[in-house]
Amino acid sequence: MAIKSGKLYLGEKLKTPSENFQIRNCLMKYGHGGVVIGSEMSGGVKNVNIEKCIFYKTDKGIRVKTRRGRGEQGVIDGIIVKDVYMDEVKVPFVFNSFYFCDPDGKTEYVYTKEKLPVDKRTPHIKNLEFENIVCIETEVCAGFLYGLPEKPIENIKFKNINISFTNKDVEADYPAMMSHIEKESKCGFFIANAENVKFENVVISGNVGEQIRIQGEKE
Repeated sequence: MAIKSGKLYLGEKLKTPSENFQIRNCLMKYGHGGVVIGSEMSGGVKNVNIEKCIFYKTDKGIRVKTRRGRGEQGVIDGIIVKDVYMDEVKVPFVFNSFYFCDPDGKTEYVYTKEKLPVDKRTPHIKNLEFENIVCIETEVCAGFLYGLPEKPIENIKFKNINISFTNKDVEADYPAMMSHIEKESKCGFFIANAENVKFENVVISGNVGEQIRIQGEKE
């Protein structure tokens, strides 16, 4: 299930978010994500509640994607996910502020990890809550959170989360569609450019290396 609200010109013209979604009792199978927000989100996305769903063999679980150029109206705000079960999902949680598709997606403006000025082209992700979620047979990464250095992802809470990795040998893969990152295999949470990230009763098992890796100016 994909939630979008247009590219930059629509966001500037209409200033209308996609908002107030209730997603319950759904089975998501085989897609790029269970529930995906963006990357065309220039009008904003607000108040999305996801409950009592099963994601089976989706590439990602909850997937939020944007990039520079989506615009200041492109604010993702108020995503609440509860009571979700994920089976064989490669990366349960992805928040990617450097999404690289479309002709402009691989430009230096999009991919640079340097801090740029905040202007009318700068999107924002904030206020995300995840509670009572079980993920089994995970392969690539528990969670990949990569905000913009000039506009970090704000206010993320993980509560009562249990993520277990598969016992099988798995091929390393990219945790998100962005330029200049490394492939991962059975890694924990990777966090870059995020503020006020809270973990409460989060259990990760079967991972390789650190359970939480943090990078960037603001953690």
